[in-house]
Amino acid sequence: MPQLTVRPSGCPIEIVAHRGASIEAPENTLAAVELAWQLGADAVEIDVQLTRDGQLAVIHDSTLERTAGIDQRVRDVDMSELRKIDVGSWKGDAWRNESVSDLSQILASIPTGHRLFVELKGGDDTANHEEILAALKCDLSVLSSTPDSVVLISFYPALLRLVKQSLPKFDAFLVVQQKPDTSSSVSEESTADTWSPTIDEIINVAVSSGFDGVDLSNTAAISNNAVETIHQANLASCAWTVNSVVDARRLTNVGVGSLTTDDPRTMLAALKN
Repeated sequence: MPQLTVRPSGCPIEIVAHRGASIEAPENTLAAVELAWQLGADAVEIDVQLTRDGQLAVIHDSTLERTAGIDQRVRDVDMSELRKIDVGSWKGDAWRNESVSDLSQILASIPTGHRLFVELKGGDDTANHEEILAALKCDLSVLSSTPDSVVLISFYPALLRLVKQSLPKFDAFLVVQQKPDTSSSVSEESTADTWSPTIDEIINVAVSSGFDGVDLSNTAAISNNAVETIHQANLASCAWTVNSVVDARRLTNVGVGSLTTDDPRTMLAALKN
């Protein structure tokens, strides 16, 4: 099962900093990523979007509106222009002039023994898939000897399959949001079968696609039985986004391998040793 056996943090579960230490620093910036490493996170998760010139910019949204106050699509801007845009001030004056990074800058920051989860955005448009793959191949070529330092994740199975087939040495985890099955009129306290998609459905897609793990939304659907079933299918298990220590301890107890959190400082302090 492709999970870390020794965690640098000393926690019983891998702590993945969501968009860097995003509760403290502006998300997806180099500052947020470096703060997460300084805090002792085992891994960092970032999002990437295609730029006009076919590079991968580290930003969650498809537009610059929320983090830069600019009504423009990332897809319509060159990477050289994005590097000049302030995406830190919205978080506070201390972060003024933090700019959009490209994927290669974040890859260069990964400490030995740690991992970077790279979420591939833009997969809803199949016309982008080959261009995303080409950009990934270029950026990841520097990691040919250490492919275990990067995990490629996405909500889009078709994109992730293409990437996994072309870059087989890198782990690929399918990201899934489970919701209560409204057709059954059930609550979030219901059994695994009343969630959509079900664990079995998720596993079937992951196994048939050749993926290495699943990254599930933090719900009651992640039970002891669900995690055991995932691991029996030789898949890694992850949960997102976990900002409650109570939730983190529950997920640790049911055997989840990794949790993604906005607040790595609190999670590390609560779960270490």
